[in-house]
Amino acid sequence: MPNYQQLFGERFTRLTTAISGGTPDRVPVVLAADSFFARHMTVALADYLADLEVSSQTNLKSLAQLGEIDGIQYLVPCVHALGAATFAKVKLPGRELPPDAQWQIDEISPMSVADYDVILDKGFAYYQQQIFEKYLPFAVPDLQKYISSDWQKIVTNYVNAGIVPFSPLIFGVPFDVLSSARGMANLTNDLYRIPDKVEAVLDVITTELIAMIKMQSEQIKPFAVFTGATRCAPEYMSAKMWERFALPFLKRQVEAVVDSGAYALLHWDNNWTRAIDYLREFPQGKCILSSDSNTDLYKAKQVLNGHMCIMGDVPAAMLTLGTPDEVYKYSRKLIANLGPDGFILAVGCCTPLNAKPENVQAMIAAATGK
Repeated sequence: MPNYQQLFGERFTRLTTAISGGTPDRVPVVLAADSFFARHMTVALADYLADLEVSSQTNLKSLAQLGEIDGIQYLVPCVHALGAATFAKVKLPGRELPPDAQWQIDEISPMSVADYDVILDKGFAYYQQQIFEKYLPFAVPDLQKYISSDWQKIVTNYVNAGIVPFSPLIFGVPFDVLSSARGMANLTNDLYRIPDKVEAVLDVITTELIAMIKMQSEQIKPFAVFTGATRCAPEYMSAKMWERFALPFLKRQVEAVVDSGAYALLHWDNNWTRAIDYLREFPQGKCILSSDSNTDLYKAKQVLNGHMCIMGDVPAAMLTLGTPDEVYKYSRKLIANLGPDGFILAVGCCTPLNAKPENVQAMIAAATGK
């Protein structure tokens, strides 16, 4: 029987070595998945979401058949928190959807131009509560289900299996939070029409977000904090606008995460290639750049080598449509060109619901040799 305490220590060291820019005994593997685990274990998604501690056990049963990973991003499915986080109506299997249907996010973009003044006057948390009460009746109960889960038991389940709970805390970033509330097209117009007001509201959101990060980090002591961004990718605005409306607030949030004692997992979807040079301004050896296959990680490695760990970047589509041989060769290419120092092998963004288990096995085997 494996010594799981020893395994946990080995994997913890492997990850911290890679994140600090060092060369571990082998390239570590971190998996991001949720509904895939349920489908792999033939568990209906409605049942998978019913009890999040039980869902962590489902994840571990799946992982036992996939290979030896070092860490896991999503300890449990986080869909119950998404309504509150994104100002959206979340449709769940067994509630609005059939029992085994993939959950859905229905954006409503409730924020008006007048609401900028409400936020500046009364704060963002106050504004959120008003929106939840008026438009999103499930947001708070769903969030409460997520928060009130037995997190100590969930974390212990992974630790006892020798797996590092990589990012138990999940946060969006200020621009994305505002974009979810206002709507992407509306916010783009606001950047031109009322830029000072947008900047002021982003400052309010950032301040409140940092306070929440510090409070929860003190309680949970996470290995890393998932810092998710997509709508503020530099491909969506000019460099001048990105430097004003995205970069300063990203830096403040990431620095707050690092100051709290955790690593910052920059789970940044879409194309961030134009931002790579700026990442040298972020704390050295404390951040992990994780992309969804759109960012040029080879350029990132060249620019950030020795400064920031790179994580990725097996395309989600390849895990679904490719063959084990294709996945293995692609993963080995990543390891050869982005490793062995300062690199973590992972899927780009998240493992899809319908990924082939044998493809996930091939990705893991490319790093472990097993």
